Amino acid sequence: MNTRKGMFTQVWIVICLCLPLGSISANEHSLASGNKPLTQAQLADVQALYTQPATTEALSALAQQLNLQLDTRGQFIQRRHLQVLKKPLLSQGQFIFSPTQGLVWQQLRPFSTLMVLKDQQLIQQNSQGKVQQLNAMASGSPIAQQVPRLLQAIMAGNIAALSADFTLFMPANYNAGTPWQLGLQAKDPQLRASMGNITLSGDTLLRSLIITSSQADISDYTQIQFLDAQQGPLSTTELELFSLGSESNQ
Repeated sequence: MNTRKGMFTQVWIVICLCLPLGSISANEHSLASGNKPLTQAQLADVQALYTQPATTEALSALAQQLNLQLDTRGQFIQRRHLQVLKKPLLSQGQFIFSPTQGLVWQQLRPFSTLMVLKDQQLIQQNSQGKVQQLNAMASGSPIAQQVPRLLQAIMAGNIAALSADFTLFMPANYNAGTPWQLGLQAKDPQLRASMGNITLSGDTLLRSLIITSSQADISDYTQIQFLDAQQGPLSTTELELFSLGSESNQ
């Protein structure tokens, strides 16, 4: 049961990748090319975001700014910063997002794993090739049961649907068409304790995702950054990844 809940907590990280993604150059965003942790000032900015509830006007402008209809693939770098470790835990890989097929999250380093999220199903292949399938509604996990609805809301750019499960936060000085931040904080206390705060940032594209504790101390955090994204129809090879686990059902 703990393993199952852990996997669906991972899904929360993956869900947030379904916003439009774009290339990040080292000149544009230095965090994408280095292992430096966020500064105290940057962490303070993240924390301060959650004192600024998003206005209806800002959310409406953001919804119009996002374009969520194209198949997208690219690379990701994920760093988990822990105070007890001198260096962050680093993983790298590639993702594919399709509004019609779902989401592929393929870790390549430090070892290979593959996770596919589609409809009500979460399918994971570990580094030994073993495939495990979980059904969201049958899992008994509140997080898992919210995944399909929230995934659909993000794919459609449906800010109103996200507002049903999250309190949303945006900087008071946000102007339409400019770089943005969006904070997601689960309304349910149990989910909030499990998930923490999810902070998205971007311009016309999503470029960074930061997961922090919902408590006062946010020194431990996870940061995901997106690089080399391309949009266009899925190839045959990419479509085959969405068939993970289908052989065992035949």
